[in-house]
Amino acid sequence: MDVQAGTSGGKESQMKSRLFATLSVAALTLAACGGGGGSQDEVADMMIEEMEAEGMDVDEDCVRDAAGELSDDDAQAILDAGPGGDPDVSDDAQAAAAKLIDCVDIGSIVEEQIDALVDEMGEENVDRECLDNALDDLDLAAMEEDPSALMGPMMECITIDLGG
Repeated sequence: MDVQAGTSGGKESQMKSRLFATLSVAALTLAACGGGGGSQDEVADMMIEEMEAEGMDVDEDCVRDAAGELSDDDAQAILDAGPGGDPDVSDDAQAAAAKLIDCVDIGSIVEEQIDALVDEMGEENVDRECLDNALDDLDLAAMEEDPSALMGPMMECITIDLGG
């Protein structure tokens, strides 16, 4: 489908905000996971619950294995901050969080976002198959480095009627 001129406003911005909000929640949640024992187990439980509440399909064993690398101090900082907090954690905790991306089924997030786009913009304006293909190899790490790299392929799948 074609993207009409002047798509840099309204709908594109809303779509981009919605997609990145969901992915940001996933990334922040992943950055705070834990599970090696004691406070790590409590953190793992909290994060698994939060991710599932966001509609993500989570491999709990994967989360717990990766979180086993958290120190007691990092796990406690995460617990103290809570699921919506911004804990001050070590570089090692950040490295453990990076491994947790593999613990989430990104496809479930993508499907949720496609459904939201269709609901908001209508089936006549959103080509699901095109979006599935554009998002098939979604790489969160690459997207964090260059968020605009995702928008180009996605916008080729959406028609925005500017009323003119």
